[in-house]
Amino acid sequence: MLVMNAVEVRYLDVILVLRGVSLEVPPGEIVALLGANGAGKSTALKAISGLLETEEGKVTDGSIYFNDTRIDRMSPEDIVRLGIVQVIEGRRVIEHLTTEQNLRGGAYLRHGDVKRELDMVYSYFPRLKELRHATAGYLSGGEQQMLVMGRAMIAHPKLMLLDEPSMGLAPLLTKEIFDMIQRFNSEEKTAMLIVEQNARAALSVAEHGYVIENGRVVLDAPAAKLTDNPDVKEFYLGVGTRGEKKSYREVKHYRRRKRWLA
Repeated sequence: MLVMNAVEVRYLDVILVLRGVSLEVPPGEIVALLGANGAGKSTALKAISGLLETEEGKVTDGSIYFNDTRIDRMSPEDIVRLGIVQVIEGRRVIEHLTTEQNLRGGAYLRHGDVKRELDMVYSYFPRLKELRHATAGYLSGGEQQMLVMGRAMIAHPKLMLLDEPSMGLAPLLTKEIFDMIQRFNSEEKTAMLIVEQNARAALSVAEHGYVIENGRVVLDAPAAKLTDNPDVKEFYLGVGTRGEKKSYREVKHYRRRKRWLA
């Protein structure tokens, strides 16, 4: 469904961020893209959605295809019309509008009964129905995350790009968000590419995963295999090679083993 082939991205024609990234998202599947801050995860999503052009970035090599249509040279508006929707990191709600007005904004390309689409979103997030007349800027962080996801879901995308959906959320809210991701994928057959630092949560719902470091994909495998990988355990799950818990400080300063790049 989505194929990135050796994609290189530069900002301002100078700063090289992605260095030959290749990945695939099959129809109806959830794929996780893991990596530390600055690894290039969000840039990969923006290369797919076309939002690079808003930040003076562009794909300078390689190609991106969606259902056999090349999209790396298309505008963000045309990419959305193909059925690709990105949920941007940081819970970007339109603060002065109500919850329901935000959701209706996500349905601007939909034709037909918007009320039915709203009911669909409210079935996934009942809390949003309770807050449908509340001003979006006054919602809590978790409620705003539900709102931006609902706004993407109401468009019934073929591919949803989720950028750090668990950022800043308490563990219980994180679990609720990922339960909804899994349920929506199962019921609507929407493919998803999830960028996430919470590797445990992402791999719990994904079929396949990629690990990106310094703009390069250094590892990819089925999610279950990544969960058992010693390096993923060491650097992303906080578990040592013998099963003991390691502190973030120990993991951060641990020198990566040579096999990581093998």
